[in-house]
Amino acid sequence: MRVLIVSDNHGEDEIVQSALDHNPGDLNIHLGDSEFTFENPELEKFNKVRGNVDDDSRFPVEAHDEESNIFLTHGHLYNIKSDREVLSDRALEFEAKYALYGHSHIALAENINGVFCINPGSISIPKGEWEASYCVLDTEKDTVQYYNRAHEKFEEVNLLDL
Repeated sequence: MRVLIVSDNHGEDEIVQSALDHNPGDLNIHLGDSEFTFENPELEKFNKVRGNVDDDSRFPVEAHDEESNIFLTHGHLYNIKSDREVLSDRALEFEAKYALYGHSHIALAENINGVFCINPGSISIPKGEWEASYCVLDTEKDTVQYYNRAHEKFEEVNLLDL
């Protein structure tokens, strides 16, 4: 399954739709801090969760997609800026293989206690060494491809090597 993962556009219009237009997934996920309303047309084709600056309470704070075995959350409730242990533990409660999160604005893929913890980075306001980014997870190959705002692939991570 091909999974488009976007996070932290912080109110920037059209960039989420642009990622979807260039790299649509079988499943599309937005990990919060869109600063959009729940029914915003740009998020219509996305499974979505609430970030710490999203005001619309209709966004869930976490979700589990059984078909892809993905746990998703924004991350601010799981102490992700210090480590991803709490996030991994929560994903394991769902027996999830993948835990997707945003919040830190830092693109990262790790294996924490057998759970692949993946942050796409921020598509609008990056932190860390990489440019603004989003990613595509291939659940059949267990790879993550990172793309910049121009939709150019700049990094690929084989999760099985982590």
